Amino acid sequence: MSDRIASGILIVVAVAFIVMAFGVQSSMFTDPLGPRFVPILIGVFLIGSSVALMLQPRSVATWPDAPTATRLVVTLAVFVAYGFLLNPIGFIAATTVAYTAFALLFRGKPLPSLVAGVVFAFASYLLFSSALDLYLPTGRLFQGWF
Repeated sequence: MSDRIASGILIVVAVAFIVMAFGVQSSMFTDPLGPRFVPILIGVFLIGSSVALMLQPRSVATWPDAPTATRLVVTLAVFVAYGFLLNPIGFIAATTVAYTAFALLFRGKPLPSLVAGVVFAFASYLLFSSALDLYLPTGRLFQGWF
C-alpha cells in the first residue's frame, strides 16, 4: 500500500513540476529545445515510473519503529531549516548547524560533532567557492569576510 501512496504523491509532484516548467520564459538566445525541455522530460519520466509502480507494487511496507520515525522527522525538519537558513545566516553557519545536528542524530558526541561540522563547512565552502568558483551565500554575519 505504501508504494501506491508514494506513487500518488510523486504523480502530484511531477504534474506540479511540469506546470512550473511551462512557466519558464525562453530568451532569444536559447538552444533549439529551450529551457523547458529537461524539466518536462523529467516530469514525464517521473509520471511514467510512478504509474508503473502504482500498477505493480514491488514490496510490502514495513514502517519504522517510533524512535526511528522520530529521527526521520527531525532529519526532514533539519533539511527544511537548512534551506530557510542558508541565505540569512550563510553557508558556513547553516552547514555547521545542519552537519552537527545530523551527527548528533546518528549518536555522535556533541563536541566532536561540532568540530566536524565546522571543519566540513569551511572545507566545503573553500572547495565550492575557490576550486569550483561557485557562489555560496555568506549571510549577514560573515558578509565581507569571504
